[in-house]
Amino acid sequence: MRHIGFFTVLGFCWIIAPAHALVDGPWVEAEPARYRLIAAEVGGTSYAALQIDLKPGWHTYWRYPGASGLSPEFNFQGSRNIDVRAPLFPAPYFFDDGVGGFNGYKDKTGIVFPLLMQPSGELDMQGIIGVCREVCIPMNVAQRLVFNRDGLKSSPHKDTIAALLKAQPQEPSKDLVIRSASFDGVSLQLVVSGTALEDVSAITIPGPHDIIGLPRIVGRDEDAFLLEIPAWSKLDHPLIGRKLTFIIRAGARAIEQEIQVRDHRLLPQ
Repeated sequence: MRHIGFFTVLGFCWIIAPAHALVDGPWVEAEPARYRLIAAEVGGTSYAALQIDLKPGWHTYWRYPGASGLSPEFNFQGSRNIDVRAPLFPAPYFFDDGVGGFNGYKDKTGIVFPLLMQPSGELDMQGIIGVCREVCIPMNVAQRLVFNRDGLKSSPHKDTIAALLKAQPQEPSKDLVIRSASFDGVSLQLVVSGTALEDVSAITIPGPHDIIGLPRIVGRDEDAFLLEIPAWSKLDHPLIGRKLTFIIRAGARAIEQEIQVRDHRLLPQ
């Protein structure tokens, strides 16, 4: 996938009196996506969220984009009286583009930012997201909001942010879990079990020295799938004995699980 030069889309919202709450910016229209920043309090915690609305056929990327793509980057250094925590992403989907694939989203998505704030504050977001089709465009996003806690409590965007939070990968449970992970010298072997399993897929979060191939299903029964993932790492960074993190999808459900990789040759046959 080739990358072309930057274009910048700036959508600033200014307000004079910080006692009043501005909990959303205007939609910034761009080709081939539009975006805006919203804010609300959900479950007693303050959040902002970048809403992204992509045109048909276009996509954007998760925090680990895969073999091809751009990781989103954000800067909030211009904010006042607000401490912005690490972004929270919905569970990604894997897309096979014929050159290694990528992890991300199409249509509508969003990225949530937990906030620690004083009674009122100013949120200044600057960032870059990749929007791609046949080409990948690094798209600059920028927006500023000024709000107070009372405004966040009465924000009309609570449901939108709550839905994005719910779309994050969940903790593993008996309904969806990686039962074992092993390496046979060529491929990672994952046994995924659960209830009502369908369309099971895996995304591996690699280390800096890892090369991870495309997963494929090599076996299944009523409550388990066996996935095989070609993998390689440098000799001084062996996969066996390490803990790797995976995103497992089964239809609309998704989990994020860290698990230690065992030597496949030593497993009971």
